[in-house]
Amino acid sequence: MYFSIEPKKSREDLYDRERELRKLHEAVENGRMVLLCGLRRIGKTSLLQVFLNETSNKIFHAFIDCRRLVRNNKIARDTFNATFLKSVRSAFKKGKLKDVLRSISKVKFGEFELDLSRENSDVDLFSYLDSVNEILTKHGKKMIIALDEAQNLRFYGRGGKDILNLFAYIYDHLNSIVVILTGSEIGLLHDFLKSNDPDTPLFGRYVNEISLGRFSKEKSMSFLSKGFQQIEIEIGKAEIEKAVATLDGIVGYLTMYGFTVYTRKEISTALGETEKMAQKLVKKEIEELRDRSENYLYILKAVAFGLDRFSKIKEYISLHHEKITDQTLSHNLSSLVKQSFLEQEYKRSSKIYVIPDPMVKATVLNMRKGS
Repeated sequence: MYFSIEPKKSREDLYDRERELRKLHEAVENGRMVLLCGLRRIGKTSLLQVFLNETSNKIFHAFIDCRRLVRNNKIARDTFNATFLKSVRSAFKKGKLKDVLRSISKVKFGEFELDLSRENSDVDLFSYLDSVNEILTKHGKKMIIALDEAQNLRFYGRGGKDILNLFAYIYDHLNSIVVILTGSEIGLLHDFLKSNDPDTPLFGRYVNEISLGRFSKEKSMSFLSKGFQQIEIEIGKAEIEKAVATLDGIVGYLTMYGFTVYTRKEISTALGETEKMAQKLVKKEIEELRDRSENYLYILKAVAFGLDRFSKIKEYISLHHEKITDQTLSHNLSSLVKQSFLEQEYKRSSKIYVIPDPMVKATVLNMRKGS
């Protein structure tokens, strides 16, 4: 069902991502590392889960949601290692490929023992994955290590450098393992990887990037129309057009709207309820920004009001909040762009800022200082 709110698992429930799925299949078949990027609620996790499910008869896969690892802007080594090892072990123990290694509980390679039953986070991941790769190669199989919202890995140790070293090692030496990283804070993910920086571990490695965009107006309307056909609810074109105009082509919001109609059976109030639910989600994210600096809210407010140039944003903040230096504002704007709360565009050769998510715009316009 298109309107199920959990991440999709089957292609039948995933609307119009055939091109991206094909590119993901090609990238994993021929590459070593893949980035899957896009705005929040654009459908990255659904695309990834459908791909993993489709390939589960021939590829092992370990999946980790990196958001769950972060505590107070830190990822503890033991937490990461335990989660990583558990995911890899689980990949061998379940699914359509479990019979391949059904008889294996412990395998020795030289002096190193790969234990698929023992939960122990105090393991050298490099040696462990060496052994995993050897097993995979022996059986002619591959493994995908999928890390969702991977920009959070920058909170591990010294900016995540140890994990980047692990990625580089996998890339260079473990040909039966492919890494997939997803990210909704696209700039932060690129900053974390630093694949163009000669002083960082991933420099010189080719990383295949697949971007998920929002649906066009036509595809958004088609998505809703076909979704309502699936659940046998008749809804007028005018209502669909209104929902698309309000929610834009962000599939997470469109799905939320369809699910609300489906569960409440009340078309006239469904869009308003959807907006309220979506803005609750967004407000939590913006409050996390405000914990770092109130400037972020005022920047977003300025852009939401149409003050889209640097000078106008600065003037708005100085008038409604406090004086702000060019350096601080430049840093704050860059941070919001990296976190995908803002996007940069050019209008008549001048740089402007826009809010790509309509619910972010609506939310900040409703927020007051201290609220």
